[in-house]
Amino acid sequence: MNLMYRYTTRSELLNKMSQLAREELLHFQQVVEILASREIKYVRLGPSRYAAGLRNLFAGDEHQYLIDTLISGAFIEARSCERFAKLVPHLDQELAKFYTSLLKSEARHFKDYLELAELYSEEDIAERVEEFRQRENELISTPDVIFRFHSGVPTTV
Repeated sequence: MNLMYRYTTRSELLNKMSQLAREELLHFQQVVEILASREIKYVRLGPSRYAAGLRNLFAGDEHQYLIDTLISGAFIEARSCERFAKLVPHLDQELAKFYTSLLKSEARHFKDYLELAELYSEEDIAERVEEFRQRENELISTPDVIFRFHSGVPTTV
């Protein structure tokens, strides 16, 4: 297959992202079922400071915006893995099994995002990944007024 054709169709991106979207929707359905079984009301949460902080790094041109979106997605998935791993030992058996399965999925998603960023980038992504790593470190280590799964240090109000 011609590299230019592959680049313009972005077939790898379309295939991976459609698989990821289906998997994330299944996870959401599972969460809704767990909430219902435990008689916990679903409450919609607004966007977190964490994701918005990563989005602030996105470049203006369309191609770099795609690469930045993929790198950001990789960081979000990696942070999810870390936090799921920290939670699992403190959960009941049903939730521990569920979060362990999520952890495995998020690890795969992390890898997929980085592989796609490397595939579609016209240059080495290491420098850009480092920029996101620094920003992400700042976001998780500084006070955050709203506690979320992806947030910084909780503040007391």
